[in-house]
Amino acid sequence: MLFCECWVQISHCLVTGNEMKFYHMWRKIHTEFCERSGSTRTEMTLSSRWKILNTELGKWRDALAKPRDNHRSGENLSNEIMQAQMWFGAIGQGKKTFNHDQCWEVVKNCLRFQIIPTGPTVVLNKTPLHDSPASDSPLDSPMSQD
Repeated sequence: MLFCECWVQISHCLVTGNEMKFYHMWRKIHTEFCERSGSTRTEMTLSSRWKILNTELGKWRDALAKPRDNHRSGENLSNEIMQAQMWFGAIGQGKKTFNHDQCWEVVKNCLRFQIIPTGPTVVLNKTPLHDSPASDSPLDSPMSQD
């Protein structure tokens, strides 16, 4: 988690984040991480670790997007997480579950990891389908009023 915090702090710095060269960014991330953790890891090991973690976080973002695109009435966040874990297992290349939840909480608001809905919003009579009344009665349906 600390590693992800350092990555976000340095790479998303409003003053220098977009202006840094890649090697300079990793030098700063390495320095920040070592100062805060007392670690003796090298820049190369942190950079290599980020490549793996970045891939995992990207797959998790994609896995979370799947149940959100197929949201069904009555489902909640725990249903979405379970479905996302199944999607992640299917695309995880041997990894059965996503287990970097703390890192995800740190990076999920970064532009790179934001979940962008891909499907169109389903609208019925100018009311989004997921905001419709809870009634399941076919008599309440506007389609049944012939």
